[in-house]
This record gives sequence, C-alpha cells and structure tokens, in this order.
Amino acid sequence: PAAAQELDAEDILRKAVDNLRGGTLAGTYTVTVVRPSRTTRYVMTILSDGEDRGLIRVIEPPREAGQAFLLDGDDLWVYNPRLGRSLRLPPSGRNGAFLGSDISYNDLAGRDLENDYTPSLLPSDGATLTLELAPKPGAPTPYGKVLVAVEADRLIPQHIEYYDQRGNVVKRAELSEYVPAGDRWTPLRMSVDDATRSGYRTEVRLSEAQFGIEVPEGRFTLQALERGGY
Repeated sequence: PAAAQELDAEDILRKAVDNLRGGTLAGTYTVTVVRPSRTTRYVMTILSDGEDRGLIRVIEPPREAGQAFLLDGDDLWVYNPRLGRSLRLPPSGRNGAFLGSDISYNDLAGRDLENDYTPSLLPSDGATLTLELAPKPGAPTPYGKVLVAVEADRLIPQHIEYYDQRGNVVKRAELSEYVPAGDRWTPLRMSVDDATRSGYRTEVRLSEAQFGIEVPEGRFTLQALERGGY
C-alpha cells in the first residue's frame, strides 16, 4: 500500500482500468435489471480487446435476441435485427442507459474513466486509495466528477460514484469477486444503483470468461456486428 500511494494518480487510474477490463476477453454477461414492480434478465456475449473496443450481442430473452452493440473508440453502433440495419450513436450515447438498465455502454467496455477524465489522488487511510476524476474539456460525459475507490494492494476498483454538475451522487457501482486475468485482475460481479430512485438497481455477472485470447482485427467491424456471432 505504501508503494501504491507513491504512484502518480494517472498511473493508479491506468492500472485500475487495466484490472477493470482484464485485457482481451470473451465471455457471457448476465444482466439483471431490478425495478420496484418487475425484474428483467438479459444474457449476452461479450468480446473485448481490453482497450477501447467491444462487441456485445444479446441472446436472451427471445424478444431482444440478436440486438448487438459495437464500441470502437468514440464510435458506438447499435444493430437492430428486425430492421436489419445499424445505427451510429454520438459519443455522448455511450453514457446512455443500456437496454433500459442502470448501466451504460461505458460500464461494459472501453476506457472512458481513463480517457475522459483527469485524476487526482485524495488523502487516504492506506488500505484504500480514492481518485477524484474531473472531466476533461469537451469530454462526452454528463458527470461533474467521479470518485473511484481503489484497493491499494492490487489496484482494483472497488466502488465508483458518479456525481452530477451540482455535486449530488446520481449513480453508484460496486465491483467484486475479482479473479486473476493473466497479469491483471477482473471482476465477475458489478452492481449498479440509481442513487436518484429507490429500488432501481442492475447487477452484471461475468461467466464462461476466457482471458488473454487472440482477437482478429475483423471482429470489431460493422460487418461483424451485422452478420452475427464474433
């Protein structure tokens, strides 16, 4: 922990995001969306290069199956199987609600915490490091700031709090059940609460994960998005 506190805030954030993403990954996400009156469960495949590209495809429930999402840098494409076409969303769309849940596209893939914010290290107790992230000028984010609690030993993100422009918490994310992923760690569970509405929560679980895989370049293209599979 002492050595970790000597690191630069940007180094800590980079390593924390490395652990959050876990490098190249293929696996299955089970997303449970909890609302006061109902609970909805989605199952989807994920393919990520661990950096800024990811391909997500919904396989359950049947009414949503076939929907797919391609993240490539600032680009976000959404494929609608009923229409047989893809729609490109603006960079700000990455912060939009994913399938009406409490998570965003950025929560599932990409390195927005590193790319869109400037970090500073707050005073800590040694066991947990707290980073305060301020949006970079022109960054496509609705948040006024983000606080990231990082375990000092392994530099893994534990909690993330998102604040609006007035300094109020609007979203909280908890990351847990970390497993080794090569020279990194990655969480198998993410729980996100809407801090503005009681009873609104989304839980994401990763299973059947393969880390450190070789991912051909052609997997993150519009053609791959629209033809199905990886």
